[in-house]
Amino acid sequence: MNLPYVFSWLNPHNEEGLLYENIDAVRESNIRIFRYVMMHVCWIEAVLGLVGITLHYGLLYTMFYWCMSLVSLVFFFIFRTESDRVKKYSCLLVHISTLMFYALGIFLSVYSPYGAPHEAVTFTCLLVIFPLLYIDKSFRVILETIFVFVVHLALSFWVKPLQVAILDALDTAVFALLGTFLGGFFRLLRLENFHKDKILVKQRDTDVLTGLSNRRVLFSKLDELLEQPAKILNVVMMDIDFFKKFNDTYGHQEGDECLASVGLTMRQFGREHKLTFCRYGGEEFTAIGADIPEEEFKALVEQLLQKIRDLEIPFTHGIGGYVTISAGYSAVKVEPEYLPEDYIKVADDALYDAKTAGRNRAVAGKI
Repeated sequence: MNLPYVFSWLNPHNEEGLLYENIDAVRESNIRIFRYVMMHVCWIEAVLGLVGITLHYGLLYTMFYWCMSLVSLVFFFIFRTESDRVKKYSCLLVHISTLMFYALGIFLSVYSPYGAPHEAVTFTCLLVIFPLLYIDKSFRVILETIFVFVVHLALSFWVKPLQVAILDALDTAVFALLGTFLGGFFRLLRLENFHKDKILVKQRDTDVLTGLSNRRVLFSKLDELLEQPAKILNVVMMDIDFFKKFNDTYGHQEGDECLASVGLTMRQFGREHKLTFCRYGGEEFTAIGADIPEEEFKALVEQLLQKIRDLEIPFTHGIGGYVTISAGYSAVKVEPEYLPEDYIKVADDALYDAKTAGRNRAVAGKI
């Protein structure tokens, strides 16, 4: 049975698929939001601790706020690092953070620094706010909400008069349900937006025919590698041998299928050896990496040429009767005076030498 869209987040298959496909965006979003929350909550809690002193709310009230302020500061710096470990465990850190704030809300509900017991206010608001803040599997968010709701309910009936406890139960139940449904709906909207953005980025950065990255990604990746403390920049320029003759002989449709097969092989090779492959234009391709010694890089390029030969794409005018590629490669020491285009030119000049020498081979370039 298909659920109405407003309740479609209740279908775990839809949500899990979107979470898995956009997990990096989800983690980054959670980290950014909670870094911002922790930064502001830290000073707000410190100020409220001072207010507690001014209004004579007692040492327990003041110390609780200041301790929470200190913990918030610690979490702010944890989220600020954005390290791989923080990203990996971002979901756990977010749940610890929310439980910490729920504990504050429960404390403010059951502790009465100014006399008579009062209804829960802060805790009730948190039940609506936190399910809207972060993205995780809905069943975990619901379990967390049920847990803190039950804990607060038990404490409320224990320390408060019956009439106040009943009002607490009604108020918090309504707001917990509201937060659960609003949170689920907005989580789904955000996940769908992440997915749409991912598709748009892929369409912008990917060559449709080969599935490889395009030239825009190439220079973006080059800049990224040059900004990192890489000692060697590895570049290889490749060209399908006699590709114009291939198109003239077999037609452009067969030519496109040839490019697609070569592109697939390069994508797989890139994943195995941590190289970024791009379609530079026409039948020309580029791959870049970092800190691969020249001899090891030479062996990788030779291995790639063999992978293309192993495809055994028939070509009567090709070398050995099959499609082959020529390559120029370089493993250049990174120097601040070199521009990204300089590293490309070294490999491109070596590619020209490979073609001049008879094609179907790899030639090293020197800067």
